[in-house]
Amino acid sequence: MSKISDIFRSAGWILFFGLCIILLSGNVKASADENDFKLNVSDVNITKDGSYRLKVYNLSPEQNVIYRSGNSGIAMVSRTGKVTGLSYGETVITATVIDEGTAIANLQCNVTIGPAAVSIKLTKTNLVLKEGRQKLLTTVILPLNTVESPLFYSTDTEIAKVSSAGRVRAVAQGSTQIYAFLNNGQYAICNVTVLNEDDYAKYREGISVEDILAEGAEGSDTETDPNEGNTGTEENSNENSSEGDPVPAENENTDTNAVSEVTDDNAAVTE
Repeated sequence: MSKISDIFRSAGWILFFGLCIILLSGNVKASADENDFKLNVSDVNITKDGSYRLKVYNLSPEQNVIYRSGNSGIAMVSRTGKVTGLSYGETVITATVIDEGTAIANLQCNVTIGPAAVSIKLTKTNLVLKEGRQKLLTTVILPLNTVESPLFYSTDTEIAKVSSAGRVRAVAQGSTQIYAFLNNGQYAICNVTVLNEDDYAKYREGISVEDILAEGAEGSDTETDPNEGNTGTEENSNENSSEGDPVPAENENTDTNAVSEVTDDNAAVTE
């Protein structure tokens, strides 16, 4: 009988430890899942009366989020995470993840409410880049304490692309324009010329961009059929034309000082 009782006792301990392992592993998994929750931003600037939508990622279908503002006089937040600026200042929006009635995670976003931009200028209005090179455009925005950022746009992304931060990347030879827009419709323009390696070397030697492009246009005219020889001319006219300028879209950023035009800027490429 003692042997049988010992067997049952041992089996009981095995079951007990097995159950503990299962429960512990379940707690570890839950903890890992909590760390997976992410807000789309941890810091955001919003203009007074402007808004921004917060979102929590990696939620399961049965989980939901409760948003609350640390100072509802500065910024209010809706049940769906839409933050609206009410007055200048800083506050924190907390997103609490709820699972089966229990709060399992708190996520925070620092919110700054500030003035909207009034005007914008670019410190360079003309830029010459070699194919493959990059250059960050600098904006001057008024008022200086605005919380807006500009929206950048390239009129021809096959020649030059621009990032949301204003970094221009030269793609292929030609000319295009980069726009920096504000939400109020104000914008600034930078004329960008991209040259291939040979033409860029000529430019660095002191030959003007106009002469380089004119030489290229003359060469293409002599090699093409007279009925098709307008190709080079049309390209140049499109580069310098303001027709087709995009309608100012949402943007943020203003300029304080009027900046004189820089043509054939040798400082265009620092790399």
